[in-house]
Amino acid sequence: MNFSEEQLEELESLASLFYSIDDIMIALEIELPDQEEFRDIIQYNNTHPFFKAYHKGRLTTETELRTAIKMAALNGSNPAQTTMIQYYNQSKL
Repeated sequence: MNFSEEQLEELESLASLFYSIDDIMIALEIELPDQEEFRDIIQYNNTHPFFKAYHKGRLTTETELRTAIKMAALNGSNPAQTTMIQYYNQSKL
């Protein structure tokens, strides 16, 4: 299973909008016999271009959202401050 550069960009874009893996497979028209392999790659194969595109898209948007929440927290938003404290607590080892 190979994707063109355009398909990898579409995968990244869909992931950046937090579409589920199932929805992404539908949008990219991944055939039923290839779906299990695609899902395994997205979840476990961190050297594969599919994995990298999916997680880059997802993390890019998550970073943008967290940045916006941080700014709101610094400007006095109590819900944003609570969310930032939750992020902080989750980040501890």
